[in-house]
Amino acid sequence: MCFAVPYKVLMVGKNNALIEGNKTVRIGNDLRVKTGEFLQVIGDIGVSKLSQKEGLKIRKMIKSLNN
Repeated sequence: MCFAVPYKVLMVGKNNALIEGNKTVRIGNDLRVKTGEFLQVIGDIGVSKLSQKEGLKIRKMIKSLNN
């Protein structure tokens, strides 16, 4: 099973985005992302956009699984 982890977008390029952890991920032309928004990331691909509220909520749930 795999799931997408939400990361905050630090900078956006033409077909990529710099996310938290200074990692660059690819984004498709159909995905419009702005700095400060959250991306769900699988591997090195941004697959969907989330609101900040949703992104933080999912990260909190993932963190609770580690305890």
